[in-house]
Amino acid sequence: MERARVGLAVLGLAFAVAGVVVAWTVDKFAGLAVLVIGAFLLFLPFMRSSGDE
Repeated sequence: MERARVGLAVLGLAFAVAGVVVAWTVDKFAGLAVLVIGAFLLFLPFMRSSGDE
C-alpha cells in the first residue's frame, strides 16, 4: 500500500510540474487544468480511506 501512495505522490508532482511548464509555454488555462489534476493526485495519498485503520 505504501508503494502505491509514493507512486501517486510522484505522479502528482510530475503533473504539477508539467502544468506549470504548459502554463508558461502553451496556454495558461490548459496549464491550470494540468496543475489541478496534479494537485489532486498529490493530495490523494494523504487521504485516509475507511479501511486503513
